[in-house]
Amino acid sequence: MNEYRVIVVGVGPIGVACALAVAVDRSLELVGMVDLDPAKVGRTLGELSGGNGAKKSGPVVVDDLEKALHGGADVAVVTTSSKFDKVAPTLQRLISESVAVVSSCEQMVWPWYRHRELADVIDAAARRTGCAVLGTGVNPGFVMDSLAVTIASVLHRVTSVRCVRRVDAGLRRSPLQAKIGATLSQRQFRELAGQGGIGHRGLAESVVMLAAGLGECVEPGAVCESLEPCLADRAMQSALGLISPGEVCGIHNVAHWRSGELIIELDLTMAVGLADPKDIVHLDGPVNLSVTIPGSVPGDSATVAVLINHIPIVCNAQSGIRTMLDLPVAGCRGRDGRG
Repeated sequence: MNEYRVIVVGVGPIGVACALAVAVDRSLELVGMVDLDPAKVGRTLGELSGGNGAKKSGPVVVDDLEKALHGGADVAVVTTSSKFDKVAPTLQRLISESVAVVSSCEQMVWPWYRHRELADVIDAAARRTGCAVLGTGVNPGFVMDSLAVTIASVLHRVTSVRCVRRVDAGLRRSPLQAKIGATLSQRQFRELAGQGGIGHRGLAESVVMLAAGLGECVEPGAVCESLEPCLADRAMQSALGLISPGEVCGIHNVAHWRSGELIIELDLTMAVGLADPKDIVHLDGPVNLSVTIPGSVPGDSATVAVLINHIPIVCNAQSGIRTMLDLPVAGCRGRDGRG
C-alpha cells in the first residue's frame, strides 16, 4: 500500500527523473505532474521518459497546479527554479492545502540569506497549516555544506573549512551546461554574469548553512563570491554543440566568509571535459580532517535520490521551513520491489 501521494512540479530532466523514481517506489504514489510547457501538457510519464520502464498509464502533465491538487496529495517535489522568490507562489499554494514540499531550489536550502522577509512569511504559513518545507540537493544541500557539518561532528574545534568540488559538466544534463555558459564567448559570459543570468546558484547559502552547523551566524550579504569562466583549451563537444578553443566551457565559482573564530571557503569548478573530477572536504583545527570523493558525487542522479529519500522525512517533520541541519540523516529509502 502506498504511504505518500506525490505531485511533481516541473518536469524538466530532474523532474522527470524524480517522477520515475516515485513511480517505481512501492511506498509512493505519483498522483500528479505540473509543467507550463505546452509540449509536455497532456503527456504521461511514459511518454515524457521515452518509455524508460514507466507505465504508459497514470497521471498526465497539467499546466495548472489547481488541477494537480484536485485529487489530493501529501507532498510535492518542486524542481522549477533556482530562485526562492520565483518558487514562493507555488510553495504558498501547496502550503495552503497542507501539502509538504521538498524542492531542488538552490536558494531554498537557506532562504533567509537572500529573502528573509519572504522566508518568514512562508515559514509562518507552513506552521499554521502543519506542513514542512525543505530545500535540498547535492550542491547545495550535501557535498559542500551538510557533509562538512557531519564530518565536524567528530572534532572538538574547527577553525577553517575548505570544500572543493570539481565536476565534469560534460556528463551532466544540457540545462546545467547552459547554466555554466558552455559554448559562449567570454564577452557573452560576462554580460550574462553581470545580469545574474548565468552561473551556479546557492553557494552562499551553503556557506551560511555550514557556518550555522558550526555554531556561527552569517549576516545577509556577508559572503564574498567570485565567478569566472573556464575556457576551452581544445575543441570539445557538449550537449549544446561544439565548444571551440577559447570559448567558455564552464565556471569557477568561489565563496568566502570569515569571522573571528572560523574561515569558510567553497571552491566550485564545473566545466565540460574537466580532468580529475572530485570532491574534497578539508577541516582545520587542533585535529585536521580531510575527505576526498574521487570522481565527485554524481550531481543529477544524486539530486534525485536526495529529494526522494527525504519525502517520508519531510512528511513527518515539524512544520515550517526546515533545513538539512534540522532533519535526521535520510539514508537510502528507495523501495522498488526488486530482490
